[in-house]
Amino acid sequence: MGIRVENLHKSFGTEQVLDGITLDIPDRSFFSVVAPTGAGKTTLLRIMAGIESADAGTVHYDGEEMTDVAVQDRSVGMVYQEFINYPSLTVRENLASPLQVSDENYSAEEIERRVQETAEMLKIDHILNNLPEEVSGGEAQRTAISRALIKEPDYLFMDEPLANLDYKLREQLRSDFERLFSEEDTTVIYATPQAGDALAMSTHIGFLHDGNIIQKALRDEIYYRPRYLPVAEYLGEPPMNIVPVTLVQEPTSTDRYFEVDDDTRIPATGFDALSPGETYHLGFRPQDMTLTENGAEASITPTLSFVETVGSTSTLHMDFQGREIYALHPNPLHLETGASISFALDPKKFYVYDPEAGDLIAAGDKIPSFS
Repeated sequence: MGIRVENLHKSFGTEQVLDGITLDIPDRSFFSVVAPTGAGKTTLLRIMAGIESADAGTVHYDGEEMTDVAVQDRSVGMVYQEFINYPSLTVRENLASPLQVSDENYSAEEIERRVQETAEMLKIDHILNNLPEEVSGGEAQRTAISRALIKEPDYLFMDEPLANLDYKLREQLRSDFERLFSEEDTTVIYATPQAGDALAMSTHIGFLHDGNIIQKALRDEIYYRPRYLPVAEYLGEPPMNIVPVTLVQEPTSTDRYFEVDDDTRIPATGFDALSPGETYHLGFRPQDMTLTENGAEASITPTLSFVETVGSTSTLHMDFQGREIYALHPNPLHLETGASISFALDPKKFYVYDPEAGDLIAAGDKIPSFS
């Protein structure tokens, strides 16, 4: 059944951090809570784990209310942003310590078996006799994760565990986590401000905004069908481009366009339900922009700010009507800063949002639908 929280409230002084959150986390899922820094992710995790109390609301594990149950009486593990290991103990001793102080009275043989199995699973069996100061940052974090997993908790809470790692280690652990937790019975609740972490590892994602989870869904669904502007603008690397437009219709024909300004009109093919004269926010993804020299009918011409190339992929950072937008290109590009670059767009991959409420009100025919 997993975890269910109902009507959670939490304030610190006059600042309301959680504002009536109700949320279901499926059993054996890898559930990521995504939000910018300071939005309340850590507070939500600590309340669900029993480390901190809510001002109001309840927490249930598998249908059993756990709101007032002490954390030591719950089947949970916790991994933090910092590498929390005992500096004077070897990695082996660090892994064994949760079992040695447990009320379960594990035998020495059982402790050694679990230490060895967990170390092999997290690929740290070669450093079991090292002290934490003698291992790398990635190995130190794997050790902390191993300590949390060794008691085989039903629920593992991870609070930005990759934040202090360099890019290469982050990529490596992303892959390892996805593999590891797909094979485990543990339900993982993972807090991160990094959209890429969540999209790489999660089965489900919840987006925290203004004290509430405004959208929760399977990973692919929340990515391809972000129902609200804050989700669309955040959940992606790079995020979706959003441009204010007005829907116009030619007086002498049935042709309809999204008008950005007097010089830029984009065909609004397939968006017949929208009202001419109304303003909208038009969304399109960076990977759906194609370099063009032919002045395609559905095109825009932003100004290049700079190009960021990682491996063989280039991210173009550009200015368009005073907004920063992005484009992805599968090859390294060498372009002059300040150049005007034309991109063809596909109206069948557009998203249209209400500029006031921020709700998704229409999407192109090529956007996957989820029922």
